[in-house]
Amino acid sequence: MADGGETLAAAPPAETPGGNLRRTWIGSIAMTASSALRLTLQLAMLPILARLVGPAEYGLVSMAMPFILFANVLSDGGMSFALGRRQQVSAELEATVLWLSTAIGGTIAIGLSLLAWPLGALMGQPRLPLLIVALSPILLMNGLLAASNAKIIRQGRFSVFAAGDFLSTVTGAVVALVAAMHGAGAWSLVLQQLALWVVKLVWIGANGRTAVKFCWRFDEARDLIKFGMHTIGSLLADYVSRNVDNLIVGAILGASSLGFYAMAYQIVRVPDMLISGPLYLYIFTAVARAAHDPDRRALQRLAVSVVRLASAGFAPLFCGLAIIADLAVGVVLGDKWQGAIMPLRWLAGAGFFFCLSALIGATLMALGRSALQLRLSLIQGAATIVIVAVTAPFGLTAVSAGLAIGIGLVCGVYIHQLAGDLKMRRRQLFMALSPALLGVAAMIGVLLPARRLFAGAPPAAELAILVALGALVYAGVIFATSRRQLMDDARTFARAQGDRTPSGALIAEPTPAGEPDAAAGLIA
Repeated sequence: MADGGETLAAAPPAETPGGNLRRTWIGSIAMTASSALRLTLQLAMLPILARLVGPAEYGLVSMAMPFILFANVLSDGGMSFALGRRQQVSAELEATVLWLSTAIGGTIAIGLSLLAWPLGALMGQPRLPLLIVALSPILLMNGLLAASNAKIIRQGRFSVFAAGDFLSTVTGAVVALVAAMHGAGAWSLVLQQLALWVVKLVWIGANGRTAVKFCWRFDEARDLIKFGMHTIGSLLADYVSRNVDNLIVGAILGASSLGFYAMAYQIVRVPDMLISGPLYLYIFTAVARAAHDPDRRALQRLAVSVVRLASAGFAPLFCGLAIIADLAVGVVLGDKWQGAIMPLRWLAGAGFFFCLSALIGATLMALGRSALQLRLSLIQGAATIVIVAVTAPFGLTAVSAGLAIGIGLVCGVYIHQLAGDLKMRRRQLFMALSPALLGVAAMIGVLLPARRLFAGAPPAAELAILVALGALVYAGVIFATSRRQLMDDARTFARAQGDRTPSGALIAEPTPAGEPDAAAGLIA
């Protein structure tokens, strides 16, 4: 929704839906591939750096990084997606966001540097302050990137992010390896992070081509700031909920149980890291482009497509993981990790609901409903903490089962709220889960008997057979029962990705009756 005095740049030539879809879809695939390569490289480097650096030095940097990661959530003020949601942006507004986010990132970097010495004294680590100060420029660099990130998101050029992630990860790994081989210790890991962010700054900045002007239009950015604050609140709630559970489990059940739980949780997060991140951007841009449509039914169809496509895509990954958890743990991790099997089985269910909730959250944010998304994030974070605290005394299985059930209920609340916001029947969105449910039921019905049939095979062979069989069964059921629905959903996204506002106008934000307009945005 444009402010009264906002001056807009001329509208670019209209793009065909197919051409825009190809660009964003190829970019999403590139981001998924980049995430896979990055994760593979990180896993390959982990044992090498662990041997060269040593546990004490590694642990010292591990103490510094949570402070940096937490501050980094705040460092661009939530501006990246707030500006990215706008279809057309004036050069003055873009420059204002650049200076505003840079000021926020720089201020937070200075503040954290000043706090570094009290933190070091409190934790009894005299070397910690220098590490925190050395890492603090990351916060400034993230602020500097906000406007460029927004432009790339607005244009749907996700392949730029994919290439930047890959280049920065490789550069950081090389720098860390060379420094560690020369005895840099903890500083090799610090240099890794700094090199990673410098490359990202150069690459994204060059490809974003942000307008650098010495101007300050605070009134034009006011709604973005409001939305950004809601976004930061959502991210902080998510950050706390994903880290406090480890503290609770470790405090109540001990380090060994925490190791099993953390490993299971990390495995469950792999599909999230590989897929839901790119899908988040893809869904965000499609819904943001369609949000101006005066026909609310178009947004309703898009919401149904989000739930159906996301659930159909994630369900086989997490269901299959739950069924073969014992084989996967034995083959990949070894017998000493048997304690992670039951947590992994239950956390697979929680992982599915976490991913689905995140993508529904992307839809709400693209609709301009940052305050609603903040409330839902707080509900999810509070539910996670309460469930873990209540069930931890009863063991890891109780914790994991409680999370699967509790986060499933919270996901239901997400769906309920999305339907209410779009003034559509709740049944429409819940029924969008039916293709995934049918496919999962078929997988369970085939794989459980197949496990007994192939029980005598070597574990690695049995694992490979079950994975292939599960994929075939699920794909067959989806093809037979839901292919037309899912193809229609894909076409719905194609049309949304091709939408442009008339005459370069900003996307209008859907406003429920009796409520003020929400600002437009999200944090990168």
